[in-house]
Amino acid sequence: MPKTRKDLVAILILIGSCAVIFPAFLLIRFFSDRVDQVTPTPITIETQAWTGELIGTKPPVALNNRSRVIPFQSVVMITAYFTENGTRKVGWTGSGTIISPDGLILTNAHVVLPAVDNPVDLLTIAPTLQDDRKPDPAYIAQVVQADTGLDLAVIKIISDLNGNPLDAGTLNFPAIEIGDSDRLSLGDALTILGYPGIGGDTITLTSGEVSGFTAEAGYGNRAFIKTSAAIAGGNSGGLAADETGALVGIPTLLGSGADSTVVDCRILADTNYDGFIDMDDTCIPTGGFINSLRPVNLAKPMIDASLRGEVSVVQQAIPRDEPSPVMNGVLFFDDFSDMNSGWTIYADDDGYVGYSDSMYLIGITSAGNVLTGTSDIPVDNATIEVTATITQSGGGGGIGLICRQQSDASYYYAMEIREDGFASIWKNEGNDEIQLSGWQFVQPVQENSPINLAGTCNGKELEMRINGRLVLSAIDPDYKSGYPGLMASTLKTGGFIVMYDDFLIKTPN
Repeated sequence: MPKTRKDLVAILILIGSCAVIFPAFLLIRFFSDRVDQVTPTPITIETQAWTGELIGTKPPVALNNRSRVIPFQSVVMITAYFTENGTRKVGWTGSGTIISPDGLILTNAHVVLPAVDNPVDLLTIAPTLQDDRKPDPAYIAQVVQADTGLDLAVIKIISDLNGNPLDAGTLNFPAIEIGDSDRLSLGDALTILGYPGIGGDTITLTSGEVSGFTAEAGYGNRAFIKTSAAIAGGNSGGLAADETGALVGIPTLLGSGADSTVVDCRILADTNYDGFIDMDDTCIPTGGFINSLRPVNLAKPMIDASLRGEVSVVQQAIPRDEPSPVMNGVLFFDDFSDMNSGWTIYADDDGYVGYSDSMYLIGITSAGNVLTGTSDIPVDNATIEVTATITQSGGGGGIGLICRQQSDASYYYAMEIREDGFASIWKNEGNDEIQLSGWQFVQPVQENSPINLAGTCNGKELEMRINGRLVLSAIDPDYKSGYPGLMASTLKTGGFIVMYDDFLIKTPN
């Protein structure tokens, strides 16, 4: 018992202090525990040279309390070279994904097989060491499996850049886990990694969702995975991963079919070469449109065969000095060696059209112009095909095919690709250009590098292919009869020349 009032007051103060301090202690402990729970794991990447194994790794990145793995070090840039007049030249670039520690790489067939008139004689591999640095070529690879129907291939790293063989048993490349594309459902998240060629030279990531599936004869109801993720041309052969970082698809087509509807397209480059980036330039798609992926399950037999060491390669390139093979359904073939084979010949102040050195030439001397030349064979529904070579650049000139042109050139369909890589299907009606597909980025067209162009006009359906790959399609129910032919165009400058060879007309694909 307290002896005095002062003793009683002291005891009450002590009891009150404990009543305040203890709850405060519990409150501080509670918030301390919460802070520990949300503190992120630090990300570290060492900046060292490639040693054949992973140098630095990223822990999974926390996204909405779920783990999303970004396997960028499994992606490589592939460069295809060909030799012309004794000089080795770059044909094109693409992407690929490492699928085994000893250097097997899954990609598209069109990335590694010869294009028409461009026999590929060298494939180099540039590994992705860091996500903020351009990859440097380090290895040479060769094709071991290819399926042109699926547009898929497997290549294998065989040597360094000097041709020195590599010991496969000592390699330890960062191979990706192969997923199960049959388990994908609508709305599943997808990560696309590759080297699209726009937006810089470093590895590029875009994200989207599974938007649906497309059936194809011989490949079932999941012949393609439709996705809202943005995919540009150089992404071909790259990586589509699920949230766990497993490979589930291969970017194969840019804007496949009628589903290619761009809803997010931004002006990012001087596409008309006037020195300004403004509303006069063509927008570049950055997202919100439907692209296609080949499901990885369709590639698994090819992957298994590669792992067993089997080689199966079918190459369909057509040599320059030989005509296209005669096939069922061929209606007409012209190698332009006969100057009386029925093509348009004329010349004026804007340019000239006619035969030249066993080819068909269109040269445009003025800026902002379109010139066409047609065959005298009328055909409504057909697939037309030709080899095109730009021999003099026009700083944004276009090349292409036309169908159903009227005799006065007041009406025709054009399937055009420009030097900057943008392609379009459009209609000329009364000298008005009517866009049917919109301009979409496909792949750049280089001077003195032949490409194969093919277009189908079949009823209301229109399709455009480049080097055998479907890149654009459109629908127009209002069409007329006419003649097939060839075209060229210029933007801000003239002085543009294109040579055409091996023109083929056949029944529609």
